[in-house]
Amino acid sequence: MSEVLHDPRWRSAWRLLFLAVVAGASWLAFSPHPPSVADLGWDKANHFAAFGTLAFIGMQCFAAGPRRRWIVLAVLLAYGVLIELVQSQIPGRDAEARDVLADMIGASIGVALHALLVRVITPRALQAR
Repeated sequence: MSEVLHDPRWRSAWRLLFLAVVAGASWLAFSPHPPSVADLGWDKANHFAAFGTLAFIGMQCFAAGPRRRWIVLAVLLAYGVLIELVQSQIPGRDAEARDVLADMIGASIGVALHALLVRVITPRALQAR
C-alpha cells in the first residue's frame, strides 16, 4: 500500500483515476435527471462524498509539498463553482451556494483523510525496509 501512495511511478495512474472520477461526477452533475442509484438520499451528501473522493485522489496527483493541499482545494473550488454555474443553465437543475460549501467541506475532509493515511502508513513502510 505504501508504494501506491508514495512511489511517483503511480502518479499517472492516480491522474487517470482522477480524470475518470471528474468525468463521472460531471456526468451526474450535468444530467437533467441523474440516475437515482447514484443518489445518497441528500443532495449535500452527494457533493460531500464526490468532493471528498476527488480531494483524496487529487492529493495523489501531485508531488508531496507544502502547497499541494492548497492546489487541490483551489482546483476543486473552481470545479465546484463551475458545476453550479452550469447547473443554473440546465432545466430541472438549480445552483446553490450551499452546494459549493458542501463540496469544500468534503474536499477538506478528503485532504485530511489523505494526510492521516499517509502518516499511518509511512512509518510502517519505513520500518519494513
